[in-house]
Amino acid sequence: MNSRVGQINPMNNGPTAAAYRLHVELSDSDPPIWRQVWVSGAVSLDELHRVLVAAMGWSGQEDYVVKGQGRALGVGEARSLATLLLQPGDTLLYNYAPALGWLHKITLETIDPSDSSLPYCTAGERRCPPEFCQGVWDYFELLERLEDSSEPDIDALWQRIGYDFDPEAFDLAATNQRMQGLAV
Repeated sequence: MNSRVGQINPMNNGPTAAAYRLHVELSDSDPPIWRQVWVSGAVSLDELHRVLVAAMGWSGQEDYVVKGQGRALGVGEARSLATLLLQPGDTLLYNYAPALGWLHKITLETIDPSDSSLPYCTAGERRCPPEFCQGVWDYFELLERLEDSSEPDIDALWQRIGYDFDPEAFDLAATNQRMQGLAV
């Protein structure tokens, strides 16, 4: 168990809500692109969105939709995560940039007593795809094109994606640094 459990949350000067460990996976990614994050069960959908874009590596500039309990949930809706995910195994769908199709499955793995240092990421695999791709399938096509030395636009593709882009890389420290600045 985490040694920080039961501390006071400096954001609200009271006891923190239960800590939720979530498995967040980019749907249809093979091999899987995923993150394991801890958040407060008290986070709103807007706060959860900010946590997810930081964890995955998205810019956060696109719209999003959350679906759960058989329906779309409103952006800005005052419901907390704890009202949507009640027990381990419960899921939500998070669609970042719906027009591009970046669909994520969020699965509640466990609920633990409070933790004042939320949110943070404990694990993950693979780098987040570039947002200019038109969903997972376009991303896979981009990776194939980057591996083809006879691709006529290979230099332009590398310029656009960045010469240091490594689809297998996941930087836990950088992920937590992005999450550290969140006030959720």
